[in-house]
Amino acid sequence: MKTVAGALALGLTLAAAPVLAAGFPVSLDNSFGTTTVAAQPKRVVSIGYVEQDFLYALGIAPVAVRNWWGDHPYATWPWAEAARQAVGAEPAVFNGDELNLEWVLDQNPDLIVGTFIEMDQAQYDALSRIAPVVALPKGYPTWGAPWQDELRAIDLATSGSTEKSDRIVADIEARFARVKADYPQFAGRTATNVYYDDGVFHLYDEEDSASRFLVSLGLSFPPEFRGQGDEESNRITVSPENLRTLDLDAVVWPIDAGSDTQKLVEAMPLYRNLRLAREGRSVWLDDGQGTMSGALSFQTPLSIAWLLDKLPPMLAAALDGDPATKVAP
Repeated sequence: MKTVAGALALGLTLAAAPVLAAGFPVSLDNSFGTTTVAAQPKRVVSIGYVEQDFLYALGIAPVAVRNWWGDHPYATWPWAEAARQAVGAEPAVFNGDELNLEWVLDQNPDLIVGTFIEMDQAQYDALSRIAPVVALPKGYPTWGAPWQDELRAIDLATSGSTEKSDRIVADIEARFARVKADYPQFAGRTATNVYYDDGVFHLYDEEDSASRFLVSLGLSFPPEFRGQGDEESNRITVSPENLRTLDLDAVVWPIDAGSDTQKLVEAMPLYRNLRLAREGRSVWLDDGQGTMSGALSFQTPLSIAWLLDKLPPMLAAALDGDPATKVAP
């Protein structure tokens, strides 16, 4: 087996010499430096948690990907399965919290994609000695880059241009505009995403991609929570005794498969006294499979397109203030 130390010390070129294509070489600035891709990659490895979706959307078959959570073949969730099949991708899958550089090396990549991953300078430098790295776009916190910027960076590194990504971004942003036109009642209404874990409520802050999704629909992030997110996790913690601070016009609750979150929250006396309960303003993303919750977390071109067909009517039902209106996937 190759070793990272040996390959990096010798400066070996791990992939076959690529063929030059129009648009290459290209250089991309990121949070750790500048990456130069000399020629169009042939063996792309995705080390982030969601980047396989971006690659499939661009028509690229990665040779290896990373699983975030869920038991899905090739770490591909239902919203992305058709796109995976369309490019004929059957990637190797890495499972684990801590990335293994030996595993990356063994995939023989000529491009490494890691825009949605916690990475430091030392790890970036080590990965860059294996192959060029598409990392977190410059100017954003970990987990905080807009999907549009991630997509354009990956497109530029893999095709030499942003033609495909520009078209995808335009299509999805047009869909957001149609939702805003179809649901004018969203304008100015406060909403956010909240999950309940280990006795505490966690909000996604305004820099989180899932929060940006709701804002793109025309909803407003609650101003009282602006600037309160943890720098590392982009989360805002609310204790149960302060549950009344979550009494917004609507709250979206991501629910993983098999979770009893809804039952636990609805049993809380404080919750039952909120408008969320009395007027049916909670949107419980409980489809029994955790798919809607996963799509909200992934925030990729494929998951966003899938979610745009499902979440807006649920939000509209929650915002009407009538508890008799069914709010369901």
